[in-house]
Amino acid sequence: MKFRLATLYERLLRIVADTVGRHDFLLTPCSADTFRIIYGDERPHRGCFGNLAAALAPYGIAPDRIPVAFNIFMNVTVDGRSGALRVEPPLSKAGDYVVFEAERDLIVGLTACSALQSNNYSFKPIHYLVS
Repeated sequence: MKFRLATLYERLLRIVADTVGRHDFLLTPCSADTFRIIYGDERPHRGCFGNLAAALAPYGIAPDRIPVAFNIFMNVTVDGRSGALRVEPPLSKAGDYVVFEAERDLIVGLTACSALQSNNYSFKPIHYLVS
């Protein structure tokens, strides 16, 4: 099998506009286990991971192939002493946006976070456009 080293560095997606500039790659998508263990929910919903697994299943993408999410608008900080992660209220406001441009054909799963802390304890619609 011939291997091209360049494939390791090919871009899939790039950000062409971003009015917030603060996003997160540290937190894994929340799940029913997250809500049960961290938040103490007795009957948790499936969370972002469950939403992504359900949306990607028709494309043959198994749950163990779902990577860490790019959490757009999520404000996660790292404590300099303990290394603990904290979900802070988002810095985004109504009208903020991110524009991506695909560098190749992609399957992208979208889900809106349902953790209260990530939404400043207030849920609101998130609009997206794929063109």
